Amino acid sequence: MGNVPIARAGDGPCLRVPIACLGGEQHAQQWWCVDGEFTDVSSEVNNGLSVSWARTDEFMFAAVSVDQPLPVEQQSICAYQVLLQTLRAQERPHLLRIWNYVPRINELDDGIERYQLFNSGRKQVYRELGYPVAAGAPAACALGTRSGGLRIAVLAGNRPSVAIENPRQVSSYDYPNQYGAHPPIFSRAAWLQQRTGENLLFVSGTASIVGHRTLHLGDILAQTEETVRNISAVLDNANQKAGGTMWTLGGLTGRVYIRNAADYPLVSRYLSAQGMTEFCYVQADICRSELLVEIEAEGQSLPARQTP
Repeated sequence: MGNVPIARAGDGPCLRVPIACLGGEQHAQQWWCVDGEFTDVSSEVNNGLSVSWARTDEFMFAAVSVDQPLPVEQQSICAYQVLLQTLRAQERPHLLRIWNYVPRINELDDGIERYQLFNSGRKQVYRELGYPVAAGAPAACALGTRSGGLRIAVLAGNRPSVAIENPRQVSSYDYPNQYGAHPPIFSRAAWLQQRTGENLLFVSGTASIVGHRTLHLGDILAQTEETVRNISAVLDNANQKAGGTMWTLGGLTGRVYIRNAADYPLVSRYLSAQGMTEFCYVQADICRSELLVEIEAEGQSLPARQTP
């Protein structure tokens, strides 16, 4: 079982997630690099939870782990309360990108899917602390692990991002009740316009969903193709809002979550053929039991060249 840190170990906070890397352990780390030095680095216990964070003049990366034997909804409430209160205390309140790793995400607790219970806890805290539960939500993903407790990491800043939706999909927060009493809360992507340097695009976890329905049940290649079509639609919408071509499939980096490790060769060959070569692959459960693959990404670009 591999560990996938979400930030470089030793230089700041690191979230270790118990999911297996596919295609080599050299892909087991993601580093987030910023200009300049960290102004603060901290690791502390807050309300019984281990939370660590690093802050720069503009950004903050924070991670929390919940290992107490609590119901998953309560784990979600505790983790998000600690994270969001920490961001506000450090004056970096604007959520840009969130990673959620939920143990046994597709299993039932008292007849309710654990992912739905996680969503209920998150929504409660968002409402309590005044964060958007619809339009304006950050980019995010939620994947399943098969051991350990809830793990959450967040990238935040002192300025808000621009939410990007996908015209091929119903916004997540408008999903019908068949996906739970409290739908997930995320935008399909978040665009951060920086004062200097690159424009950043955070693409949320994306899967084979059109409208609100899962397509291509049991067909890993067709689900991967549909996922790429959805990412392309998000990029088109983001480029349109930006006024020019800033992001392309080939310019993205990110992670591919595959439910069944045996599907890795087929998925990686297809994505490489689309020019999506800067991705690492891990084995994880997806937020819907029928989904076989999910892709999340980041893109950066200098100010756009206007299209004719």
